[in-house]
Amino acid sequence: MDIAMGFSRLDWVLIFLVPLLQLSDGLLHKEQTQITNNTHFDYIILGGGTAGIVVASRLSEDPHITVAVIEAGDFERNNPNVTTITELGVAQKTRVDWQYESAPLIFADNQSLEWSAGKGLGGSSLINGMTYIRPASSQMDLWPSIGLELDWAKLFAFSKKGEHFQPPSASLTALGASYQPFDHDFRGPLKTCISPLMTSGIIHDILNSTFKNLGIPPRHEFDGGELRGFGTQACTQDSVAEVREDAARAYYYPVMDRQNLVIMVNTTATRILWSPENPEGIAIASAAEVSSQNGDVSTIYANREIILSAGAFRSPAILENSGIGNPSVLSQQSIDVKVDLPSVGENFQDQTVLSVSAEITQNFTGFPPFVAHISLHDLFGSNTSSIFNSTLAKIPGYAATIAAQNGGASNASVQQHLLETQLYLLLKSNTPAVEIAPIVLNNLIFPVFWPLQPFSRGSVHINSTNRTKQPLIDPKFFQFDFDGQMAVATTKYARNFLTTAPLSGIVNASTITPSFELVPEDASDEVWLDWIKTKSSFQPNFHHLGTCAMLPKTSGGVVDNDFKVYGTGNVRVVDLSIVPLQVAGHSTSLLYGIAEWASEKIKRDGRNITVV
Repeated sequence: MDIAMGFSRLDWVLIFLVPLLQLSDGLLHKEQTQITNNTHFDYIILGGGTAGIVVASRLSEDPHITVAVIEAGDFERNNPNVTTITELGVAQKTRVDWQYESAPLIFADNQSLEWSAGKGLGGSSLINGMTYIRPASSQMDLWPSIGLELDWAKLFAFSKKGEHFQPPSASLTALGASYQPFDHDFRGPLKTCISPLMTSGIIHDILNSTFKNLGIPPRHEFDGGELRGFGTQACTQDSVAEVREDAARAYYYPVMDRQNLVIMVNTTATRILWSPENPEGIAIASAAEVSSQNGDVSTIYANREIILSAGAFRSPAILENSGIGNPSVLSQQSIDVKVDLPSVGENFQDQTVLSVSAEITQNFTGFPPFVAHISLHDLFGSNTSSIFNSTLAKIPGYAATIAAQNGGASNASVQQHLLETQLYLLLKSNTPAVEIAPIVLNNLIFPVFWPLQPFSRGSVHINSTNRTKQPLIDPKFFQFDFDGQMAVATTKYARNFLTTAPLSGIVNASTITPSFELVPEDASDEVWLDWIKTKSSFQPNFHHLGTCAMLPKTSGGVVDNDFKVYGTGNVRVVDLSIVPLQVAGHSTSLLYGIAEWASEKIKRDGRNITVV
């Protein structure tokens, strides 16, 4: 989980987050903050978030190529709410947070949830929890079975290409920090490390022994594709400067003097404009329409390509505003159909975050880098086969429901294959089903956790003729029994963790939440699920993805393996919206690897060289 993004609206966060004043960055980036109408660039990138900045930096390595980045937010290099690594969540609900709000959750007490997403050069890497954990290799190696080229070997190589790992000091190693050199690189632009402010004292040993007593082994590295176990995680921090390492700090500011790279901040991309010529029925983008803060509209022309990198909420919205999407959605806003592609905005997925808590008798300070990944077998034990078989029997019904509500993006057989792929993966003994982050701060412990493979599928669509208005987000959390079953089992596991030795020796049992009076030891799953939905303050994990899925078109895909939008000749999407299924690990670390891979493809396509 991205700690800052997933915790900030849980009640306990108020205990340790101190509000800071919003400060202006104060950087003047020559003419880059100005919009120049009718300007031409080879590549226009719509969105200066995590992936957009990586792609812009890599493409502009060629001095003969011109690149423009359109970013709705501002430069945040010197914003202390962003740079701090001592306080988590202080950038949320400030100018660097889009502060999206969902539609009412009809399967969870009709409550609406807030979604944080970064607004500024660097995107969500400005405000996330800084966790850097790559996905499980077993998950990535199943992607080819659903039609993708990307597998673990490719992701691992491209992810390492961008990494500059800073090994832990001897003092951190003494506290429990560990890593495997082969699983990192030390030459890339993105600094990662075990946080230099790692939690002090003996808490690592207490947590490690407690997980051992629950059958969870120690793990000395989480970035090599194997995740089951407990240990310390890497993060996107500069351990020397002790600041957050966001995408702009890693990929843009060191090269900001490049004359062929232009950043237009405080500028919102609204839609793509099209050439009147459609060779063989393929739509060719000619320009991007953008809007300034005061509402002035300008046109920026693309000589080669337009690349959407606006995230899982805004990339599908830009496509729909440009005439690419489901005709029934477009017609409601009087938008002419350029490409009939019903899959745009469908397949929305995120994980649900829950927490239990207690007071402890000892006091610990520092940044909590602890994490555990547990499998389906760890969670259900001897009942695993029964859970698997009962869920497998329900999947055809789940698939039919998804197909009935996705506007023709894909049929039930496709959805059944995708859901069965997820379920069979969970049956593998070492594939993580749940992540648990045991946060220890001062005299409090908060095991925060989330099931990793939700079955619910939501959507993101425009719902206004105002192209800058936020889209309608309908996550459909808890639509299917399996998601509720996983949430209940994981919450039980987490509370049991608090009562397991040696951790139980420092836990004040009377302060455990939920209390045993409210949810008894022998409470039914229905009682647990009611507590989760109505009293737990569950939140999205802000690992939102899937709304421009990279899949075969007949499987509900929006982009192909070259990141190109179906039905277009020169429009690509490079952000988390292309990820078709949720993964273990953390989405930002996955995205850095994807962005490096996409950059290589785009550069080689520009030289007429095929990437295999």
